[in-house]
Amino acid sequence: MATAATDSSGVAFRLRAVRAGVALSLFCCVYVGAFALVSWSERNRSAILAVVAVATLGSLLIARIPVERLMWHPRRREAFFLSWSAGLIASVTAVTVLDGGLSSPLAALYFLPLVFGALSYPTGSMIALAVLDIAAYAGVGVAVGGVSTTDLALVGMSLVCAGWMCAWQARSHERARRELAGVSIVDPLTGALNRRGFDERFDGELSRAARAGDAVGHILVDLDDFKRTNDSLGHAAGDAQLRWSVRTMTAMLRPSDAVGRIGGDEFAILVPGAAAPETRLLADRLQAALAEGAPSSIGVAVYPVDGLDRDAMQQLADLDLYAVKQARTAQRVAAGPRELSWAATLADAVDRRMGIRHEHSVTVSRYAVLIGRRLGLDEGRLDALRLAAVLHDIGKIAVPESVLRKAGPLTTSERLLVTRHSAVGADMVTRIEGLQELAPWVRHSHEHVDGSGYPDGLRGDQIPIESRILLVADAFDAMTSDRSYSAAMDVDVALHELRRCAGQQFDAACVDLLAAGLAPGAVAAAAPAPAIT
Repeated sequence: MATAATDSSGVAFRLRAVRAGVALSLFCCVYVGAFALVSWSERNRSAILAVVAVATLGSLLIARIPVERLMWHPRRREAFFLSWSAGLIASVTAVTVLDGGLSSPLAALYFLPLVFGALSYPTGSMIALAVLDIAAYAGVGVAVGGVSTTDLALVGMSLVCAGWMCAWQARSHERARRELAGVSIVDPLTGALNRRGFDERFDGELSRAARAGDAVGHILVDLDDFKRTNDSLGHAAGDAQLRWSVRTMTAMLRPSDAVGRIGGDEFAILVPGAAAPETRLLADRLQAALAEGAPSSIGVAVYPVDGLDRDAMQQLADLDLYAVKQARTAQRVAAGPRELSWAATLADAVDRRMGIRHEHSVTVSRYAVLIGRRLGLDEGRLDALRLAAVLHDIGKIAVPESVLRKAGPLTTSERLLVTRHSAVGADMVTRIEGLQELAPWVRHSHEHVDGSGYPDGLRGDQIPIESRILLVADAFDAMTSDRSYSAAMDVDVALHELRRCAGQQFDAACVDLLAAGLAPGAVAAAAPAPAIT
């Protein structure tokens, strides 16, 4: 479970190592260049300066190239570092040979790559670096000479010992970094990932899924009445319940799945590769298992159906969980104060994501009830219509904010994201006990009477009358309020636009009744038209 976070901290560490290595290389180039200038009367000083110049340019090039993306690929990352080290050892070898072989004081530079490797390389790379460095030193001794065999053996053994100690140090650093990374992302009480660790794992899985075209299931678990357990039985009992909950959930998950504690009594689970049916099935199994010792409420979201980023998926799962919690105690379908209160809370979350400055969903409900009353709907259906109007846009929680607030035209892919929101919203409403009747109204609230709407292309009377009402009410409020893509229209201009599209996009009767209800002196409760079923 620590993989993503460990990689993140490891990448940051290796990026710092790149900067330190560039600084060290440039410093070495400066003092080798100074050495050549001070001893200019000796042989091959121009050639040594040429090697220094090439090494300096190489170090500057490494400082300028974008290596961050390379750091996320372990094999490429180690190949980069080993290639860089090989270049430095080659430079040391070149100036040593040019200065007469191992008798040159420049041969002492062979120790520097070992020291740098010990501070920043993993064990395997450190061993490879040590072998390369010692082989280069021995090769110069055999091919060029400059020292006696005894001196060559002594210094060579010193390099071997230094390489061994550096490899041991690299292993110790590697273990310490791994342990620190694990501590930083794990909840010490339960052993689950903490919020930071879970979010990093979440982002990593979404990135992988986007590349592979795969699904990712996200399950949110909230323990019911956990505060009561703490208050009545003490914090020790509460801690035991949290640990038991994590053990129970972990026992039902695959090694590739992850569970995180993201709040005091709130947990989240990632299920890579799981589509909606598999995720929902696992959620049901988890709820049944937890019922034995920690009854819980559960919300579900699935990438990419319910969102394309972590925030959107977490919001949708949270709304799903919240809706389940509220519905659990619901006694009736009618939209009483409690139902409208939590529905307004869900709708407000969507309105905020859309950047709307007024209560759009609540305003739509007022216009919808105005039309419905004039159509002759009874009070029970009006209550249900009011609630459906408040909930009609909750599926937009699965649409990225960048798309919801975009000022310019939408691309084809962005338009597809928007057109699925009514189906997503209907699916959310379906999960709420007692409100299943409203789901078709929400699903078809963007169908056009000429069949050009979405998601199912229904036309005319195939569209529920409640959905036709919602479309007119929604469009009227959208036109008469400021949006990121348009300024508010005058009421008369908006009504003219509705009439212009009546019979094509909008139900003509609904448009006429809205206009009548908004006319000066009109009374919403005036004599209704015959009821429409």
